[in-house]
Amino acid sequence: MAVWYFAYGSNLDQEGMRRRVGEWFDLKPAILRDYKLVFNVFSSSWRGGVANIEESPGSVVYGAVYLLEESQLEKLDKYEGVPHLYHRRKMTVEVGGRPLEAYVYVATNPRPRLTPSSSYLALVLKGLKKLGYSDDVIHSIRMQVER
Repeated sequence: MAVWYFAYGSNLDQEGMRRRVGEWFDLKPAILRDYKLVFNVFSSSWRGGVANIEESPGSVVYGAVYLLEESQLEKLDKYEGVPHLYHRRKMTVEVGGRPLEAYVYVATNPRPRLTPSSSYLALVLKGLKKLGYSDDVIHSIRMQVER
């Protein structure tokens, strides 16, 4: 059975996703309302903070939805460190202004705010750019990190 998965961090990098899960059925830009992008999970391999989301009324997380087989989602569970680092839950995202149920990874034990490595941030921003997000969106995320 095919399922939707909402990506907001390093999984926005299509090359990396292809290495992790293989080919997907579909990929579309998507947003998650009333949450914000934060970097409060430490990754030794990325040498800094990696992406997570937290509730924030009025905020938006920019990302993408991938249509995957359940077996591909299980591969992502391993990559994301479920259940120790992240847990997976269903949430409502928007694609083209329409609601869509998708799985989203949320950190199990977030830390105080961390700074992402420049290579990690560049990967996330490159993924958003490839999806067609505007320079304004890219700039707003970069400014959020630099605060």
